[in-house]
Amino acid sequence: MNAVLKMMSVLVIAAMPFAQINAKEITLYSVYGGDRLDIILKPFTDRTGITVNIVSGESIELINRMTEEGENTLADLHIDKDLVFQGIANQAGLYRAFDSEFIEKTVPAPFKESGRNFLTLFYRARTIMYNPNTVSPSELSTYEDLGSPKWKGRLCVRVANSSYNEGLVAFLVTHYGPAKAERIVKSWMNNLAVAPMSNDRAMIAGIADGRCDVALVNTYYLAPFVAQDPSFPVKVFFANQNETSNVHVNGVGIGMIKHTKNVAEATLLMEYLLSAEVQAPVAAAFGQYPVNPNAQIDQTLIDFGSYKFDQTNIGTISNFVETAKSIMKSSNWK
Repeated sequence: MNAVLKMMSVLVIAAMPFAQINAKEITLYSVYGGDRLDIILKPFTDRTGITVNIVSGESIELINRMTEEGENTLADLHIDKDLVFQGIANQAGLYRAFDSEFIEKTVPAPFKESGRNFLTLFYRARTIMYNPNTVSPSELSTYEDLGSPKWKGRLCVRVANSSYNEGLVAFLVTHYGPAKAERIVKSWMNNLAVAPMSNDRAMIAGIADGRCDVALVNTYYLAPFVAQDPSFPVKVFFANQNETSNVHVNGVGIGMIKHTKNVAEATLLMEYLLSAEVQAPVAAAFGQYPVNPNAQIDQTLIDFGSYKFDQTNIGTISNFVETAKSIMKSSNWK
């Protein structure tokens, strides 16, 4: 990761169109710590004179902290790993709308919450992965199909208390309604090869060693396996390509805090993170797709293949997360 990001420092300093302004500090509350963000933010500080202080913590911990701090919060911006937690923060009234012509022109509509309260910086698909030694891609099609009898005893899923799964089920609710979404989830539970696994890496390992043939996994988890071993026996299949929904995507997001006194500086940092020169190396380092369509996609992800992704607004999907949690519980997803 650091090798990729170090390349960025030279590129960004040369390409950033941001003028030097009076030195100032802003504070970023983030689920990612300084060990991952400092190298990304240093060129911004060098170019603008704005110091970025990072306060890191777990998702709910940071949301609760900002809620308790209220108008006295130090936070100017908030970064979290997906639309589930951005949605919780938004519903708690923690954000204010951003106002930037650059962001409007740069970020595709589905990745900007309709009220402009938060947006996606980098994204990944949560889709089907399979073992090419036991599964032909011609056998694969949709999320719903993973509940069909042919996958009995062949499917792996992650444990229920994962925001990645909550986002996926919220996507199902958005497109199919609660009743059908519940039928789909219950059909998955009937087809499990093993008990739900602790994380996505465990599912990838399970596919490779034959404990399951298919699984629902985030694309970025596979990237390092393939980078280390191009013949690694797990492949990506992008679900729902012949459906109106297309494949579900989710990603790292950012929102501006309602009580910030540094709107101009916070906006400048958002624009910096969305510039193509920053998006390409940072997205590559995180194994994700850049939201800026002008940024280069990492070759490993290109090799996964092209795909059509869901055009539903991230804010709309986030509104169905609580329904998704209820469905997962009633479906006995452990």
